[in-house]
Amino acid sequence: MRQVFSTMAAGMSQAVKNGWAALARRGPVLWLTLSGVLLVAGIFAVTAMAVGEFRERTLANRERELENTVQLIARHFDQQFEDSDVIAADLIGQMNLPEITSPAMFRERMSGLAANQMLRSKVSSVSYLGDIAIYDADGELINWSRAQPLPKINISSRTYFQTLRSDPMAEPVILESVRSFIIGKWTTVVARRLNGTDGTFFGAMVRRIDPDSYRNYFASVALAEGTAISLFDREGKMLARYPHVEELIGRSFKDAPLMRKVLARGGQHTLRVTSPIDREERLGSAASLTHFPLVIVATNTTAAALADWRQQTSFMVTTAALSAVVIALMLYLIIRQINRQNREAQERIEAERLRLDTALNNMSQGLVLYDAAGYIVTCNRRYADMFGLSHDIIKPGCHILEAMHHRKERGMYDGDVEKFCADLMRGVAESKVATLTHQLADGRAFQVINTPLAQGGWVATIEDITERRNLEQERDRNYTFLREIIDHIPSRISVKDARTRRYLLANRVAEEQLAESTGTIVGKTAFDLYPTATAEIITRDDDRLLQSPDGLFLDEHIWNTPTVGRRYITSRRIGIRDKSGEPRFIINVVEDVTERRRDHEKIAHMAHYDALTDLPNRTLFREQIERELAKVASGAQFALLYIDVDEFKGINDSLGHHVGDELLKAIATRLRGCLKKADLIARLGGDEFAVIQTAVQSSADVLSFVTRIYEAIRQPYHCLGHQLSTDASIGIALAPQDGADLDQLIKNADLAMYGAKASGRRTHRFFEPEMDASAKARLTMEQDLRQALVNGGFEIHYQPLVDLRSGEVSGCEALLRWRHPDRGMVSPAEFIPIAEDTGLINELGDWVLRMACNEAATWPAHIRVAVNVSPVQLKCDTLALRIASALAASGLSPSRLELEITEAVLIRDDEAALSILHQLRSIGVRIALDDFGTGYSSLSYLKRFPFDKIKIDRCFVADIAETSGAPVIVQAVVNIAAASNMTTVAEGVETEAQREMLRNLGCTQMQGYLFSAPKPATEVRKLFGRGDAAPVAAVA
Repeated sequence: MRQVFSTMAAGMSQAVKNGWAALARRGPVLWLTLSGVLLVAGIFAVTAMAVGEFRERTLANRERELENTVQLIARHFDQQFEDSDVIAADLIGQMNLPEITSPAMFRERMSGLAANQMLRSKVSSVSYLGDIAIYDADGELINWSRAQPLPKINISSRTYFQTLRSDPMAEPVILESVRSFIIGKWTTVVARRLNGTDGTFFGAMVRRIDPDSYRNYFASVALAEGTAISLFDREGKMLARYPHVEELIGRSFKDAPLMRKVLARGGQHTLRVTSPIDREERLGSAASLTHFPLVIVATNTTAAALADWRQQTSFMVTTAALSAVVIALMLYLIIRQINRQNREAQERIEAERLRLDTALNNMSQGLVLYDAAGYIVTCNRRYADMFGLSHDIIKPGCHILEAMHHRKERGMYDGDVEKFCADLMRGVAESKVATLTHQLADGRAFQVINTPLAQGGWVATIEDITERRNLEQERDRNYTFLREIIDHIPSRISVKDARTRRYLLANRVAEEQLAESTGTIVGKTAFDLYPTATAEIITRDDDRLLQSPDGLFLDEHIWNTPTVGRRYITSRRIGIRDKSGEPRFIINVVEDVTERRRDHEKIAHMAHYDALTDLPNRTLFREQIERELAKVASGAQFALLYIDVDEFKGINDSLGHHVGDELLKAIATRLRGCLKKADLIARLGGDEFAVIQTAVQSSADVLSFVTRIYEAIRQPYHCLGHQLSTDASIGIALAPQDGADLDQLIKNADLAMYGAKASGRRTHRFFEPEMDASAKARLTMEQDLRQALVNGGFEIHYQPLVDLRSGEVSGCEALLRWRHPDRGMVSPAEFIPIAEDTGLINELGDWVLRMACNEAATWPAHIRVAVNVSPVQLKCDTLALRIASALAASGLSPSRLELEITEAVLIRDDEAALSILHQLRSIGVRIALDDFGTGYSSLSYLKRFPFDKIKIDRCFVADIAETSGAPVIVQAVVNIAAASNMTTVAEGVETEAQREMLRNLGCTQMQGYLFSAPKPATEVRKLFGRGDAAPVAAVA
């Protein structure tokens, strides 16, 4: 037995060792490499597909724009030419041609002043009509719509005139492009034959249209860059073009692909062709006018249409390349880590080769090694623990029959033990690997794999697959759940054939509302399912959908259903067209909005009551104060109490808004219980409440009421499983003593509340006039701050940072100073908190940043400038953008700008602050951690964000030469910074001993009065390059 165990154990150990070694050498690395290659290839493939799809979509959009432009122009010119025909017919009517008997009489009558005035009157009333001229039968100009005298013009050589004169059956109106006899440029003429009653040719009326009018209109609609719009006659001759090219006017383009298609088929067509004019690839759309022999063509160069596409393509390709680089780098690091872990694992396996039992007992699977007779050679503890078996029985030497009987006794097997063991032994004898699954009564499932060994016997591995089974069952349940959701969409959905109007699909909601089954709905029309009047409405709405240019139609109406009665519904119809543009399907989505309508009825209540607590809101609260103030004239008094819940923000932030909301509701209930019938309590927002206490006789009444409030509010709360305690700060204003005006009374109560909070919270304060004076003083300083921003009342002083090794100035910190006209220099400790509270810090910080960057741009290239950033500024998402703008405007290199933040910024909102710091790092600026060591979380943030510099607080520097603790701390900070490639700056250096100690400890830079106090820009420039000569003298 021992010989068998030794043989099996050695074989198994060697197999495990070889398998792990092979897997460690080839498996993970190969798969990771292949995965990385496939992932990078996938990124580039998806990028290529996205670029191609975006290109086609861009070209299609531009084609639709061209089609719309052509349609707009065509309708415009159709309408103009129709109006011109009406005017021309009216002019011919005024000529009284039936009364004219000969061409000579026509010439005499139409060459007079009356005819000239008639023509000028008509032309002046219509701006786009152009010039109108009358020619006699010989082609001589006898009158026109301009002022006399007439020029000598004869058009008998014109083709259109010859056609009108020689062919009475020709078209009565001829449109032709000719070069003008007067101005020598191409122009468009519309000529009409003038006949007598007997058909005698009297002459022609010719309307000249200035090509500039076409080009001006084309220019007004040609919005996209690279767009060209042209007007052609039916012979393909160009009449006008925008942009204008003189040599193209009059030239025939009938053989151009787009023109050939329009001239042959009419209508509107769109192609992508190479332009015969500039040989550029263009998108073109052309349409013929409905009533006149003209063609409108609008084209746009493919290059101009794809301008945005090229920018997007560049961005996408760059992003894909960067992603590939990141993936490659990550794979390299992972593979290196895997190789290192494989080497370590191989060493561990080799070291533990002789301790197989320990290794087996640490496996997550159960393992049993049987010999050829079915006796246990070895097993791990996991196997017995899985089935709750006794270790005294399940041990080497135990036969499989005994082990299985023991499992059955423990309720871990419910089959025939003898049959199971016989089948198993037979399979092992045939060298078959058997995989079995056992489902236990307690719900657990196990997978057993029996693997025969070449030397005889087999290895059984048992794995708990309960979790995997549960996940598979959960997946199946989720699939069924999603199928149920699809089958139970709460909106009625139907699809109809757009031609036959027969239903092709209806969901279950439609079946329920129509009291029909799908089998009876599909194939029917609205007239088969609804009353005639209803069916006609449905058909009318379907028609309106199909006539809609965007293929959408929305309607809201009342619907009387046979199952749920009268409901308000919205019907959204969507038209689906085929490739030829013909309607194919009508999709109708009907949503029941009855409940939404009912919700609107709650708005009136919500306008005056808080949604969370159902207390009166600020609007109703103010109205009640107005009513109580009206009673003051008759001697009534009342108190206004502002209540701010202490500790609420901490509860809300730590336990979540749902717990905070429950706490507010509980507080509201208790406060309501403290009121008399005539009193009113309101929620003003957040954790602020207000109470109007009526019928107040003295302050003792108010104090008694406040006592009841504190007794109620200080009792523990039980909110969603949490026991909470809170308190309140209460401000009290009495009417009319503290104000007979609504806004004044509210303001005074608010001031009293803030006075209570300033006194340490958890107390109350009556309004006192001094509170108003304090608020006004703060307001005055805020106003002075704003005025100083406008008038330039701020200054920036610079304190040098000196390199402790070279003694040279390596940078300067920009420090804000306020020179008040009355108070002199105001300490930043006074005005910075106000600037932060009021939001002025953002504007003030932007000014400091711009000024500091502009100044630093004039310094030597190796000197940086450091600017402090307030925690309020770091809450602004656009901070990085504003800093980049200041750098660009000043021309300062981003690497020369250092931004100093305190660790308080990270403590308050570390995730948001770290995100913004990473944005700043991405534009190239340096980040310094100021006042290091004064908080409690600095080391953790040094791990999360790689700062460029650490500034050691002056409290450590002050005693560095006298005590033993400070040097140790400074040395630790220097070591931490050096390990992370960070610079260290010691603040507040005032003595030579401090400087020498810091230099010996390895500190990089120093800052303090030993070298220089903060100075204006003009003075600090003198210190550049001065070195460390006479450092104390610089203090002066």
